[in-house]
Amino acid sequence: MTPSQFAVEIVVPTVREFRDNPRSRRRAYLACMVTYHLKDYLDKHGVDVEGAMKLFGGSRSFEAVRAVCIATKHTDFAGRPRYPEHIPFSAGQDYERPPARCGELVCGLSRCGDAHGGREIARNLGGLDVYDSVRTVLKAYEFHFDFLLDGADFRDC
Repeated sequence: MTPSQFAVEIVVPTVREFRDNPRSRRRAYLACMVTYHLKDYLDKHGVDVEGAMKLFGGSRSFEAVRAVCIATKHTDFAGRPRYPEHIPFSAGQDYERPPARCGELVCGLSRCGDAHGGREIARNLGGLDVYDSVRTVLKAYEFHFDFLLDGADFRDC
């Protein structure tokens, strides 16, 4: 499977499902997994994905996506990650961010102007929105590796 095929068949529909339900833990985890593992398909073509993330300014987002992806599979029974990442995270440490609308708004957690809410990690870092992180990584992939992602359209993700 080429990077483009993986992106079109797996990444785009999975991320769109998360876009449509941004508070879902399941969809957040799946979107991070497929977004991170698109890197594997790109790596096979000799490109430096992690270097590109640093150049694009998306390294924090890439680390967030990687942390969620790795923690969903590699966590010990005590809930500690087996492979500590730059952003410490264990499965289940993510949290729902309620929308900023009447009856659901939570001071200090909801974001002004956010009508949908979302899923976040790393409260100790001020909270990193998982969907925003996935989108940033996809934009970086598209910017640096469009020649390997022909046919993949991340604009509607």
